[in-house]
Amino acid sequence: MIYVMSKRVSLILGDSDEAKIGPYLDQGSPAFEVLRHWATEHDVADDIKSEAAALRALLQAGAEALKEHVLDVGYAQLATEFNTESSNVERRSARDRYARRTEGRG
Repeated sequence: MIYVMSKRVSLILGDSDEAKIGPYLDQGSPAFEVLRHWATEHDVADDIKSEAAALRALLQAGAEALKEHVLDVGYAQLATEFNTESSNVERRSARDRYARRTEGRG
């Protein structure tokens, strides 16, 4: 059995926030239709029937969009760490140990 925990949060929206998300909450707008389509494709909601459902879908869409950027940052950090001098020394040492082991077998 799967239990889903819910958390109710309060969020005060300023005028600029409302202006940005307003089109996604207006059921007659193209932005709402795009959000509804995205939600259906990503199994976020079968149909957006309330403002709360639209906000949840919009939150999920935003988080999904940012996930790519988070991965890019993580890969950049990993590449930086991978290319440090100490990592290069460790890789050379491991390669040399492997070469010595395999040369002895031949």
